[in-house]
Amino acid sequence: MLKICVTFLCGIFLSFNLVIGNAWATGQFSQTCKNISVDGSTLTATCEKADGYTLSPTSIDLNPHIANLDGSLSWDGEEFAQTCDNVGLAGPNRLRAECERADGQTYQGTYIDLNEHITNIDGTLKFE
Repeated sequence: MLKICVTFLCGIFLSFNLVIGNAWATGQFSQTCKNISVDGSTLTATCEKADGYTLSPTSIDLNPHIANLDGSLSWDGEEFAQTCDNVGLAGPNRLRAECERADGQTYQGTYIDLNEHITNIDGTLKFE
C-alpha cells in the first residue's frame, strides 16, 4: 500500500512539474526578465529560472526570426538586420528599427512586439 501511495504522489509531482515547465513557454518574456537590451540583432536580458528567484544572463539572435517586409518588421521571415538601421527597444518588449522599403531608397520606422514569440524557458530566451 505504501508503494502505491508513493507512486501516486510521485506521479502527481511529475505531472505538476510538466505543467509548470510548459507554462514558461507562452511568450511574454518581458514579464520574467530584466536588464533587457538590444545590440544589433541580439536581444540580451537577465531572466528568472523556473524556481522563480534564480537569475540567468541570456541572449538570442533575432535575425533568424524577424524579416523586413517593405519597411515593416514581421515574424514572417528572417534577416531583418541586413536592411534595417537604428535598431533598439521602445520599452521592454518592443523592437524598433528604421527599415528599407522595397524601392531600396526610402526607410520607414517600424515596431514589433517581441512578447509575441520570445519566451523565457528556465532562464533562457527562446523563439516560439
